[in-house]
Amino acid sequence: MNIEEKIEILKKVSIFSEADEKIFYGLAGASQEVEILKGKKIFQKGDEGDALYILVDGTVRIHDGNHVLAKLGQGEVFGEYALIDKEKRSATVTAEEKCRLLKIFQSDFYGIAEGNRNILRGVLKVLIGRMREMNELEEKLSRSYLKIQKQKEQIEARNQSIKDQKAQLEQQNYDLTKLNEEKNHLISILVHQIKNPLTSSLCLIDMLKEEDGGEETEIRKESLDVISNSLRRINSLVNEELDIDSIDSKVFELKYQKIRPDLIIKELIENYGYLLDQKGIKITSNLNKTETELNKVYFTQIVDNLISNAFKVTPAEGKIKINLSDQGMNILLEVNDEGPGLPETKAREIFSRYERQTAMQDQHKPPEGLGLAIVKKYTVAMDGKVWVESAPGKGSSFFVEFPKVTSKR
Repeated sequence: MNIEEKIEILKKVSIFSEADEKIFYGLAGASQEVEILKGKKIFQKGDEGDALYILVDGTVRIHDGNHVLAKLGQGEVFGEYALIDKEKRSATVTAEEKCRLLKIFQSDFYGIAEGNRNILRGVLKVLIGRMREMNELEEKLSRSYLKIQKQKEQIEARNQSIKDQKAQLEQQNYDLTKLNEEKNHLISILVHQIKNPLTSSLCLIDMLKEEDGGEETEIRKESLDVISNSLRRINSLVNEELDIDSIDSKVFELKYQKIRPDLIIKELIENYGYLLDQKGIKITSNLNKTETELNKVYFTQIVDNLISNAFKVTPAEGKIKINLSDQGMNILLEVNDEGPGLPETKAREIFSRYERQTAMQDQHKPPEGLGLAIVKKYTVAMDGKVWVESAPGKGSSFFVEFPKVTSKR
């Protein structure tokens, strides 16, 4: 490249816009023509800044590691700050393709520019312009940062408000859940307290209706029917509360307490004393003294339903056996009756919703009541197991087993 060609290129460079013709000749003479292959670095970040570069043709990439800051093409300049001082390069420049450049060293520039204010003014004008652009950019960035910071504070305040509201809702939900648990527990206790005497009363009414009333038979029968119907309506309401779907839908956590199962069973046997005497049925019991943690209401209802079922299927002058044994990690309750017994297929279904066997119903018809279905639901709810062993004509033995310690307690 000859001098004239270099001068034409130099005249297009903004930092030399104030230079006169003589200076251009000096710059053209001092500039070196350099060729860089594709992918080669012209200089690296951290190198000493000692020269300015002008792209004659080709393109370069200015980058900091993998982060590309800019791409320059024909006629553009880079490294111009090196004309003022020899500070380390702030970025790396790599050829994007084969490049041809003019390189002017700082030492040569100083020699040419000495005593020539115009070229120095031109260089300073461009550099100051770039500094002003940097200041404007910095100011914009500062305003953006303040705006972002304010938005961040607003978002954090909203997040905190949402957290506070969430905590408040969780507390309210917890309080409502506990109140609902207490309400359900109270209802459960009341219903079961009603269920026990109600069952005894119904059994007694049925027995009285079967007795010979002499001359007052018709009036007595009508009276007993009224009492019986009233009690059965109450019983239906209680059963509705004890419905299997209702049991399934209860989400409150069962309340466990230390109980003496043997004492509860003894009390229930005493409650059936009058009915047993009227029907001539004897209960023999072998109750080991034991202690465990269960829901007292549920356990009482389980035992009551099993005794009630045994009473109804056992014929007059028959026997019911109740055994409670300590099995180490478990307790085992057995209630044995002298009823008609069950075929294998019936025994598998006895704990289904409407499959309770009673003495007052034909075993081939669907019986009323939910007693054994409730026994199963309550037993499973307390981590227990329930099963029956039976055969036609040999009575039935119902077994309920509970762990002394369960994960639900």
